[in-house]
Amino acid sequence: MLQTAPSPYVTPQAVTAGFSNEPIGTHTGKTMMLSELRLLLGAVTGPASYADYRQAVVEGNALAKATAANRSNTLKYVKQIYGLRPELPVFAALRELWPVSSTSQPLLAMLCANARDVLYRLTSEVVLTTPEGSHVEAEVLTARIGEMFPGRYSANTLRNLGQNIASSWTQAGLLAGTRAKRRVHPIVDYPAVVYALYLGHIEGAIGPALFDTRWAHLLDTEGAVLREMAESSARSGWLEYRSSGGMTGITFHHLDGITGWKGV
Repeated sequence: MLQTAPSPYVTPQAVTAGFSNEPIGTHTGKTMMLSELRLLLGAVTGPASYADYRQAVVEGNALAKATAANRSNTLKYVKQIYGLRPELPVFAALRELWPVSSTSQPLLAMLCANARDVLYRLTSEVVLTTPEGSHVEAEVLTARIGEMFPGRYSANTLRNLGQNIASSWTQAGLLAGTRAKRRVHPIVDYPAVVYALYLGHIEGAIGPALFDTRWAHLLDTEGAVLREMAESSARSGWLEYRSSGGMTGITFHHLDGITGWKGV
């Protein structure tokens, strides 16, 4: 029996910004599709509507799929897990940070996919609490899903979920290996830190609490290091970081301006 993990559900405030508490099911047949997202955001640069992304995939074959049906089906899954709509702050912030550093893209994609897929999010505690170098079995990941949603999925679907979610954690850089997955430490660059803090901001966290959200924990990095990277990000204009007299204030004027987020 797995130890009780924190609730995977996000706040209603976050749901209005494009997060989801629904088991959308993308991982029953797909991974988080990092390579497809890279192709799509490379083909459609700058501000864009969902119609622009759809045109690039269906008409321009940006994802290099053999048939029209395959193009449309793949687009459906990419939209499902990332949103692809500029009016969703969770995607708009990802879109803004995406071209800054290719090194950060796996973690940016993972954070967004976690925000939008509760089944993926459910397994995060299993991965994060596994010591570095230890193996992570797909069956352990699906055990967590089975506990949360008893009787909802068949044994075959749970097997697919476990394999695909394990692959997504591998794409993100928290697991490594082909069949046998082992826990590794991800490569963390400042765009991923900014995005993780911003997701916490959308959920309503403020000040030091931003470094103790589920999103910050997903970076698998010590708090002191995250604070240093946040200060560096402030010097680049991605956020405002103020620390004085034991008080820490962090705001996101740039990203709020991009996403239109004002809270609810």
